[in-house]
Amino acid sequence: MAKTISTTKANPIRPFYAAVGGVDVAVAFARTGLSDVQTRLAKVELEPKALVGQVQAEAKAVPSRVEARINELVAELNGTVDDLNKQYVDLALRGKNLVGRIRRQQATQDLKAETRKTTTKAKTTTTQAKKATSTVKSSAKATGTTAKKTTTAAKKATTAAAAKTGTTGV
Repeated sequence: MAKTISTTKANPIRPFYAAVGGVDVAVAFARTGLSDVQTRLAKVELEPKALVGQVQAEAKAVPSRVEARINELVAELNGTVDDLNKQYVDLALRGKNLVGRIRRQQATQDLKAETRKTTTKAKTTTTQAKKATSTVKSSAKATGTTAKKTTTAAKKATTAAAAKTGTTGV
């Protein structure tokens, strides 16, 4: 009885393996078929009556032999597919274990800690830069306001000095 092929695992390489397996089966069948033909030719009688009987016997046996061979090949193919699925699962498990070991090793832990520190410092620097920009803007505005007041005061002082000295400007 043939095994059923599991369809729960998606394996993108499965068609390639199936093609290679099909070619392998065809080559093996051709090799065994050639030796079977040579063996049969050695047994062939050249008399017409014997030849007819032999051909009839061979013709009757062909369907059952073909069916048996197909069943053998399907069973072999199912075993191959199951083996490939097992190997795929084994490789996936091996990869998962390796990634887990890398994540747990000290160098990776140190890297994560340094990354957190760097991220925190970058956020702090950004906040400080925003505050400094705000301070610079308000300082520049205050300086502008002070300059305007100074200009106004200078104008008043010049006008007052001119009024006291009696000159109206130069």
